[in-house]
Amino acid sequence: MRWSSRATTAETQVLPLGPCRRVFSVPTEPASVHQARVSTQAALAEWEVAPGSALVDAVLLVVSELVTNVVRHTGDRSPSAQVVITVGADYLVVGVADRDPHIPPTTRADAGEGLRTVVDLAKLYGGGVTVAPVKHGGKIIFVHFRCPEALASHNASLQL
Repeated sequence: MRWSSRATTAETQVLPLGPCRRVFSVPTEPASVHQARVSTQAALAEWEVAPGSALVDAVLLVVSELVTNVVRHTGDRSPSAQVVITVGADYLVVGVADRDPHIPPTTRADAGEGLRTVVDLAKLYGGGVTVAPVKHGGKIIFVHFRCPEALASHNASLQL
């Protein structure tokens, strides 16, 4: 069974559409970091994305870092964060949106420690990090992973 949620206008315009997508919101409070990891891990397991792999560990760390940044830096302007996980045939995209319009630097030299970790993990998997403004204020940070080998079990499950 595949679960998806209604997408916002900004996500529809920017995110590549994949066969599997999960969208969920968490409040901007410290406990939400764990909640976002658990929800992401459940989605990846449901879609059979390389269970127990370094890719899954990297994705979970990225979600943790991005939600932590929302909690630390935008909590007073953004009561919640929206997390979007999209998996296609040879890519995986994590998106985390908040209502703060400040666009953080995504170059490794200018980013903070958490965002540097995110940039490094994306590059390790042949991807990158982009930031896009959201239509009604705020931004969404996308982390792209290119990973055809790691998604082999996911792709096989799509053909059943």
